[in-house]
Amino acid sequence: MNKPLLTCTGISKTYQDGDNQVNVLSALDLTLNSHELLAITGRSGSGKSTLLHLLGTLDEPSSGEILFEGQDIHQLSKNKQAIFRNQSLGFIYQFHHLLAEFSALENVMMPLLIAGESQQLAKARAIEMIKSVGLSDRGHHKPSQLSGGERQRIAIARALVNKPALVLADEPTGNLDSENALAIFQLLKSLRDQQGTSFVVVTHDNELANKLDRVVNLSSGSLASLDNCHE
Repeated sequence: MNKPLLTCTGISKTYQDGDNQVNVLSALDLTLNSHELLAITGRSGSGKSTLLHLLGTLDEPSSGEILFEGQDIHQLSKNKQAIFRNQSLGFIYQFHHLLAEFSALENVMMPLLIAGESQQLAKARAIEMIKSVGLSDRGHHKPSQLSGGERQRIAIARALVNKPALVLADEPTGNLDSENALAIFQLLKSLRDQQGTSFVVVTHDNELANKLDRVVNLSSGSLASLDNCHE
């Protein structure tokens, strides 16, 4: 049985809006297993992106703890959190956020260069990663020369080039047609199987969500499991 990779206990997030307190997340509990593909669904404004930001140490919870491989990631210093994001996490967004002035290959190399890897090693690993997403012949193209589906594949290659234990994906198919959305799902599953990466995928796409290992729905600041277990 897979051991938990990530455990959230009693997570709350409150924002101050003028004189009002807005409770976005309330005493939320979540466990993610190693090698698991987890979908988080919920209406707009339900706090899905806020939860991803907390999991990615891009924001601090108001209360509760988030343990990654047994360590409370919000007790780390800012510098160690930055190292954690670079080495243990990958991020995929609805809009690919590729750097327009760089080629696809250079975009994928970037996390490795930031981590201090040599140019030679970063290039070799980026080429390997671009091959794994089926775009070997597109590495030297700029983002503007790629289709929407190709740009998202390059963004996925960039997110996985450091071989992170966990990838956080915020509406990764939200900007794609159904054919490309299906291709992205198949790619995520293939990369999970190849690299053993876990994925937390926030999505409005119920068709995509229902293909993942497990679905939880975020409503009124809390999570509820949906009956969506696959063999």
